Amino acid sequence: MQEPRYLSKEEIEEIIFSKLSQDEIDKCKKDHLLVKDRDIIYMGGTAPGSVHFKTYDGREILDCTSQAWVYNLGHNNPDISYAISRQSQITTHAWSYFLTPIRIKFTNKIAEIVPGQLKGGRVSVNNSGGGWALECAMRLAMVNNKKGDRFIVFRRGYHGSNLVMMGASQRLPMRFPAFGAEHWIRTFYPYCYRCPWNYKEGLGGERDKSCNLECLEMVRQDIEMYTTGTPIGCIIEPIQGPGGQIPAPVDFLMGLKEICKNNNILLIYDEAQTGFGRTGKMFATEWYEATYGKDISPDIMTLTKAAAAGVPIGITVGKPKLRSLTEFEEHSTFSSPSLAMAACLVNIEILQKYKIPESAAKLGEKITGYLKDLSEDIPEIGDIRGPGLFIGVEFIKDQKTREPHNDLLNRMIHTAWKNGIFFGEQMQILSTAGYYIQNTLKIKPPLVMNDEDADMICILFEKSLKEALKSI
Repeated sequence: MQEPRYLSKEEIEEIIFSKLSQDEIDKCKKDHLLVKDRDIIYMGGTAPGSVHFKTYDGREILDCTSQAWVYNLGHNNPDISYAISRQSQITTHAWSYFLTPIRIKFTNKIAEIVPGQLKGGRVSVNNSGGGWALECAMRLAMVNNKKGDRFIVFRRGYHGSNLVMMGASQRLPMRFPAFGAEHWIRTFYPYCYRCPWNYKEGLGGERDKSCNLECLEMVRQDIEMYTTGTPIGCIIEPIQGPGGQIPAPVDFLMGLKEICKNNNILLIYDEAQTGFGRTGKMFATEWYEATYGKDISPDIMTLTKAAAAGVPIGITVGKPKLRSLTEFEEHSTFSSPSLAMAACLVNIEILQKYKIPESAAKLGEKITGYLKDLSEDIPEIGDIRGPGLFIGVEFIKDQKTREPHNDLLNRMIHTAWKNGIFFGEQMQILSTAGYYIQNTLKIKPPLVMNDEDADMICILFEKSLKEALKSI
């Protein structure tokens, strides 16, 4: 470990770790935060690699969000911390024009582990996350097909909140419009539990056995007959996260892949939330193939969130035969993030060596099994969807009408917090008529949790839900 040059260790520790005063906290909240509604002060994990975190007021919370679905190896994992520390002794930044040893290792490893037709492909990296990774994917599509500049996107999708990508996402609660809205063609995403063709047995993320995939035909017509301009890319979450933890049926994805191929459209998967072990496989694309025996792999994939187990990163992978970008077309100042690439490499090694995705699959089955049993006694639990530790629980007011129960979700989140557990929630699906839908709870804890943690999630879920129901 290098010794400090300009400041003493004590001075550096004082700058970073000195105890907060109430005056500092109040000044920050009142005068200096651009977003003022931030009351909870997160103090890190209760231990390195823990599934619990601490708050400033001394509470310990069981984290079922992995802090925005990022900490797949637990809070401040010690292996990741060590990787960052060691890499920082060599380089923390290099101009993207240069190759570095860590970038060579990282690029080769990503090309090695990606599924299907992506294997052996071309890799781009950034330190900004999924929005920039998707922009890179769009640039790649544009240099490979210069006949158009339109992109297919899907209802309830979420692909980032910058001014461009918010146009690709479901309408967000913003006070300003997206830029470039004319470049998006929005179509239908299959939501089997709420099928508009009135199939009623689409449960647990599976489509109704009598379903004829009318939704796929609708998408085909939207793409081939009713577009304005020429679509060259199709961006989809194979399993929607923010929109409500909704898996697309495998036959829908296979059909979409064929439609894109027939229309010279590059299929782009946004695996921001499903990548790096959460579904029980390294990628959701792999999970589909393992479960159904079908290769749904896309032309381009984007990754972020848990890719570096807590360090900001975005990754774009294109299949080998695609035309490459130029240096200027890919460039941003921080598009060779050494610390993130080191963290990602170590993350991958741990996931593979210790079979953590496989463990996530088993623990996910345990939790969803418990919840399904619980739903027999609590009719407000409408649907329970996985796979792995990518769990969604949809609350309803009535089993027959399946009316969304927004209020129950809101009360459940707050009651659970009081009980020492932090659940996530789907984004709001906003209506122009003034109402919204937000009724799906997310259970997405760190993948390194154990059986005792899974048991506690189940116990606190049941306790919190029953208390929330009593309060309504």
